[in-house]
Amino acid sequence: MGAPQAKQLDSSEARTQSQDSRDEILKAAMQLFANRGFHETSMSEVAREARVSKALIFWHFKTKEELFVAVLNRLLEPYFIDFAEEAAMDERAQIEKLVEAYLLFVRDNASSVRFFLAQMLHDQRLSENLNGQVLKLYSGYRAMLVELIARAQQKGICTARPAPESAAAFLLSALNGLLIEYLFMGANAVDPEGAVAMVGEWLFGGLPGASSSEDGGTPGA
Repeated sequence: MGAPQAKQLDSSEARTQSQDSRDEILKAAMQLFANRGFHETSMSEVAREARVSKALIFWHFKTKEELFVAVLNRLLEPYFIDFAEEAAMDERAQIEKLVEAYLLFVRDNASSVRFFLAQMLHDQRLSENLNGQVLKLYSGYRAMLVELIARAQQKGICTARPAPESAAAFLLSALNGLLIEYLFMGANAVDPEGAVAMVGEWLFGGLPGASSSEDGGTPGA
């Protein structure tokens, strides 16, 4: 009985060590890519920074491009919002949380966002992978906004009249403009709280955050 149990513990420990080493590699690569750039960073440098062997890096990631995309995914993890635990939130609160999460992500990762945008614009070898990752993320974010705005309009919470798709497109354009402002203006850019308040004023016209409507109908066009 002791032998199988020992093997199970050894297997579990090995998986934990593998995940730990992968995390260290990603942290080291993230720092080096951001500071030195993709082409100037070698896998040997990543190995030294992560204090692992170069062979271990290639065990986790077949190429430097694959490592780069994994770093991108790691940076974008906070950008994915799961509302499964927010069932009590109304549509307004969820939209405001989406906007705030976007702006906080840009603010907290401005240097990395700037670097990745440069790679997407100038590196043809990486652009296809990066564009695919960002497009998937962007499409999911847009779809959430469209759905939430449509539901808010149906409940009479949202006073904005445009079609949900148009309202979401306008909101995303404003957020992308704020992204550029963060990249160029830094601390002088619009703060997330102020931006969320402006979104609330535009979409909800100063209505209280709680969902309420006399007839629950869709506002007229």
